Amino acid sequence: MVGNITDHRVQPEMPAAIIGNSKMLASLRDNGEIYRLFWPNIDYGQHLGRFWPGIRITQPGQQDFTKWFHFNVWESSQRYLEDTNILETNLSSLSHRLKVLQSDFVLPHLDILTRYYELKNEGEKSENVTFFLYCTFEIEDSTLYDGAYVDFLSNSLVFYRRNIYLAIAGSGYPLAGYQCGRKGAPSDPFQDASRGALWGTRDNILQSAGSMAWDMGELKPGETKDFSLYLAAGNEEEQVRSLLAEASSRKGEQWLEDTRQYWKGWLETGKNLSAESGNPVYRRSLLAMKLMTNKETGASIAAPEFDPCYLASGGYGYCWPRDSVYITAALDESGYHSLARQFYLFAKSVQDHDGSWQQRYFTDGAVAPGWGKQIDQVGSVLWGYRHHYSLTSNNNFLEQVWPSLAAGADYLVNSISDNGLPISSFDPWEDELAQGTYSAAAVFAGLKACSDMALIKGNKNDSERWLTVSNTVREAILKNQWSEVNGCFIRGINRKVYKDTHDYAMSRGEKAFTETDPSGLYQTHWVGDDGRVDAALLGLAFPFAVLTPSDDRMKATVHAIENRLWNHGVGGLRRYEGDCYRGGNPWLITTLWLAIYHCIAGNRGRAEELYRWCLEQANQHKLLPEQVDKNQGGPAWVMPLNWSHAMFVLAHLALNNKLSIIR
Repeated sequence: MVGNITDHRVQPEMPAAIIGNSKMLASLRDNGEIYRLFWPNIDYGQHLGRFWPGIRITQPGQQDFTKWFHFNVWESSQRYLEDTNILETNLSSLSHRLKVLQSDFVLPHLDILTRYYELKNEGEKSENVTFFLYCTFEIEDSTLYDGAYVDFLSNSLVFYRRNIYLAIAGSGYPLAGYQCGRKGAPSDPFQDASRGALWGTRDNILQSAGSMAWDMGELKPGETKDFSLYLAAGNEEEQVRSLLAEASSRKGEQWLEDTRQYWKGWLETGKNLSAESGNPVYRRSLLAMKLMTNKETGASIAAPEFDPCYLASGGYGYCWPRDSVYITAALDESGYHSLARQFYLFAKSVQDHDGSWQQRYFTDGAVAPGWGKQIDQVGSVLWGYRHHYSLTSNNNFLEQVWPSLAAGADYLVNSISDNGLPISSFDPWEDELAQGTYSAAAVFAGLKACSDMALIKGNKNDSERWLTVSNTVREAILKNQWSEVNGCFIRGINRKVYKDTHDYAMSRGEKAFTETDPSGLYQTHWVGDDGRVDAALLGLAFPFAVLTPSDDRMKATVHAIENRLWNHGVGGLRRYEGDCYRGGNPWLITTLWLAIYHCIAGNRGRAEELYRWCLEQANQHKLLPEQVDKNQGGPAWVMPLNWSHAMFVLAHLALNNKLSIIR
């Protein structure tokens, strides 16, 4: 019944919904089961094994097993409470006339996951109800060195490992039983909890499991009773004990209302929200983006981690500077300037001494595992500094980021090759090492932004120097990355390849060359042009403005993008020719990017068509995936993707003539 202890961690799985407070983040299935819990940061650690609530209904002379809410003995439906990050799951018993409303949320200002229950008896006879909870934790993704015990001072079940303490308590009814044990061993309380008979074992070490029960008494026909579960996270026993005491000092429905008011209030701090309120995906996007942004640093994750063992990807629970600039730009354009400023100050704090940025970070600022720097991220952050200043005119912000801006600009200046393009680096999709066209556009825009900021600051010499190099990059893009043969811009030039591809190019008389690495031991092979069409070429127009949308070369490139990358089955735009990641599905990022282009190019009808198509790919909770199933449509692979939500917000604002970037 419990299954392999690592199954739920190893296999990638898209959540149906997420809840949190920008420090604690939980992923839930569509039956209301919480299966991942991140704290003290939204990207790590992941602590949850099982967190299974249920009820046992007893009648004289009858035996019945605990009806765990995630089992198929319940029919379920689910929704977010409007304009909040509170998830409601309605459960209807298939064997009794009993309904349960489960409201899941995290308290905005306390690290307490709350599960508030309303149980209603719609039958004609009374039911005696006992509420059960079975749980296991794999603290920081580990089943080693943990312990669990019952704390009688707070009537809670405590799991701990080193300085991570997770404590669970119920509120409103007397404790009816408890048991600690070891997963998969005879002492594991799952089967005993299922039978309704706990042993009273007070503690356990290694692979701990625990169960508690609360006697809710008689539930009469037509009667409704409520019950609250609290899971508090802290660094020591006294901290979680204090948190549980505070949680239990008020009724669950009061915490629910406070949390509802918090999220509604947060939404209302946005700019001109009423003008955009007609589309619930816009509001859901803002709420989701807030959950995926670390409240203490402002760093955003790409998505709640769902492939931690890298079975099919390199992981998503990290902060990429590039992704975060798009996310931050969307928040900035929506009026959440303080959140945007927080990210840029985070970027400043993690910048390398040479002025560059690593590929990705944990949201506390630690460098995350990566496979190569991406020069477009440097240009993107510098562009973002300028974008934020253009919206806020905050001279204090300019002074704060100036050292970072100058270091980044000089890094880019020193990274220009003899052909006028930036040195080779990984492209935005992280598939190719080349002198990429998108990367060059980002460098152009970053240097142009630094020139503008230097002029505002009164540093004329720096302004002219950076502008000169920016113009050099633009000229090199037009000269080297426009293909007369293809009639459009190409993905890039001087691409790193395997030896067989290099040799094949040589045999065809195409440009190819070989370099020896700094050790002198190994060779790297390169070919000249990467003539494939890439949706990221849209970045030439938006946001980096290398060309205007009406430029003939830009229009020709967009025509090629639509012709070669459009999925003619279910619709949507693929990333690039030959994309095979997850089978080569269309992406929401690319399709929304195309919508933004058509909007600013004056092709509003096409923009609205693309926008509506993306709307149709959201899940039942209006969360947006990374990809869309190329054969059937609908979410495929990673959800919610922060960048997808950011592009949706930008497209939505563009269609409502409220996107300052293009005005």
